Amino acid sequence: MRGHEGAGQRVLSAWVALHPSFRHARRVARLDGVRAIAALSVACFHVWLYRTDRPHGTRTELLDQVLFNASAGLICFFVLSGYLLYGAFARAALTGGRCVATGPYLRRRAARIVPAAWACGAVSLVLYWAVGYHTITPSASELPLYALFLQNYSPATMGRLNPVMWTLSVEVAFYALLPLVGWIALRLGPRRFAAQVTLVVALIALSPAWNVYVLAQGWDAVARRALPAYLGAFGMGMLVALWMARRHASGREHAHRGPWTTAALLAAATVVVVGDAMWSENGWWLQHGIFAESVLRPRVQRELVGQLGAAAGFALLIAAAAGGSGPAVAWLGWRPLAALGTISYGLYLWHLPLLLVMRHAGLLPTALAPRLLVVLAVSVAAAAASWRWIERPCIERRWVAGAERRRIKARAATAVEAPG
Repeated sequence: MRGHEGAGQRVLSAWVALHPSFRHARRVARLDGVRAIAALSVACFHVWLYRTDRPHGTRTELLDQVLFNASAGLICFFVLSGYLLYGAFARAALTGGRCVATGPYLRRRAARIVPAAWACGAVSLVLYWAVGYHTITPSASELPLYALFLQNYSPATMGRLNPVMWTLSVEVAFYALLPLVGWIALRLGPRRFAAQVTLVVALIALSPAWNVYVLAQGWDAVARRALPAYLGAFGMGMLVALWMARRHASGREHAHRGPWTTAALLAAATVVVVGDAMWSENGWWLQHGIFAESVLRPRVQRELVGQLGAAAGFALLIAAAAGGSGPAVAWLGWRPLAALGTISYGLYLWHLPLLLVMRHAGLLPTALAPRLLVVLAVSVAAAAASWRWIERPCIERRWVAGAERRRIKARAATAVEAPG
């Protein structure tokens, strides 16, 4: 009996290891886990930031340093976008397939982000009015800028209404640029992996070049929060997409890296992200090693590196989650964490407006831990509602509509070709 059970277990294990749809579902769950971690880290940062008793200036306590650097979660979202959105373009470029259709691509992006962002902005205005919070309430004439995700291009609107939405302005600019990058990649020709990597590395290099130029020119926050400043983070994700696309082109898409290689990737990701946080926190690298002899001013060195360190670490994390296996990344697919990742866009949108409203109304505890629990409980509930009644219906209707149009065209073509 035990022998039969052992044989059955081996068959099940082999099916799990080889079945593409199961492996794809597991990879998606792990990436949802990465999304959840990114959203939670940004929420923790804002709960720590919007307190009257937080330290100003130098942060001496380890917890303050950790929570301050949790804001790097937004960089993780940029890397994820680069990976997820460039995948189809990379596969087309490496295999010589058809270019991704720009119209459907842009409609999918709009269906994914626009309705939820508009709903959050409208409800936030109502909540601000209800509690008498006017600090970041924009005027009626400025609302079209938020509706079109153009608020980053005016100092008067940047950081108002919902401050976290400045990243959506950057994301939308990336969405608009990506078809052009994909077209250039396609023109480079199939199976030219080195040329494809060179193209993405050139995009990554634009970020430090832009940041140093902005610093030299003394430009304001409009330039510092433009797409070129964060193109390197998107590019790191695009490199992972190229790696996965190459595996797909060679027929090894479902041959994941072994547990030890995956664990090494995850360990490297941790070291890079933590090391970048330590460097940005106290500038240790600026006073030691080769950096101590650099002729560049410390601020220029920081601008050269920018967020590329954290982005490289998150790219390694995504590579481990998407192309790895074993217990080192299995926890990322933990069902509650993956479920939170599914609604992470809503959590990212809603946590700060709700925090500001509750703080202004005096509804938040003073202590950090209970304050965080209250904000997360309310924000997760709002995010779940956003997913249930706004995001998922818009996504599904977009896809159903597209599928229905294809079925109608197929039936029409069949009718024309049928003999009369």
